[in-house]
Amino acid sequence: MFKISEFSKLSQVPAKTLRFYDQIELLKPAYTDQQSGYRYYKSEQLLDLHRILAFKELGFTLEQIKQLLKDNVSTVEMRGMLRLKQAELHSLIQSKMERLRRIEVRLEQIERQSDGLSQYEVVVKKVEPLLVATLKETTSRASIPGLFEEIDEYLKWDNIPLPVTHMVMRHGCPECESNIDLEIACPIPRKLQDTARFRTVELPGLTVAAVTHISRPDVDTPVSIDLGSWIEENGYQISPEMPSREVYLSTKEGDKLRYVTESQMPILGVGCM
Repeated sequence: MFKISEFSKLSQVPAKTLRFYDQIELLKPAYTDQQSGYRYYKSEQLLDLHRILAFKELGFTLEQIKQLLKDNVSTVEMRGMLRLKQAELHSLIQSKMERLRRIEVRLEQIERQSDGLSQYEVVVKKVEPLLVATLKETTSRASIPGLFEEIDEYLKWDNIPLPVTHMVMRHGCPECESNIDLEIACPIPRKLQDTARFRTVELPGLTVAAVTHISRPDVDTPVSIDLGSWIEENGYQISPEMPSREVYLSTKEGDKLRYVTESQMPILGVGCM
């Protein structure tokens, strides 16, 4: 048997950690001298310790690891637990990525805050009714590029030539991070067969304040904040009945993530018909 100091060197685990594992009954010494209090470990316990370290590396808590070792879970149960842990990590990564995108957008907004919309031309125009294929999904903005690909596949299957213009409309919870009611739409020349996932609708005509800029579909555009301010300052009102539209016209040359985009905000008020 090995003293705790020797076992610590063999396992590359600090003696302080081994004492803590003993206290919480995660890894008990093979023998403890009642008079001196010295802990002794068997070489076979290296296997148990390595299992603990492996589970810890996978993200399990010490309490979960303790239960895993105690219950001697089956391969099927272990697979289920690992898949659950995998889903948790995917969700965490997505959350962190969305936070990173919001930071990038905020930095971009700060850089151009002093100029407002001075670098853009706001146009008030009439948008005619438009026949579109649509796909609705409650999700995060990070999913939009994938939804573009999905609706493109549907259009290709119906022999609609690509590339097409993509449009994004928000129907609810604009402040939500991962539960936004999104509608992806693409203009089409004719009515298509509806499916459980896709349908053909005619978007109504409306008057909008619009601005063209470069943006990414998977992040909030700071232009919409400035556009809202412009509408208010110029005596218009944002229509409460119609969702705003982001029309992604074409990808920026050499950059598949950024698009030439027209942000359209439905308006009421002076000059609107």
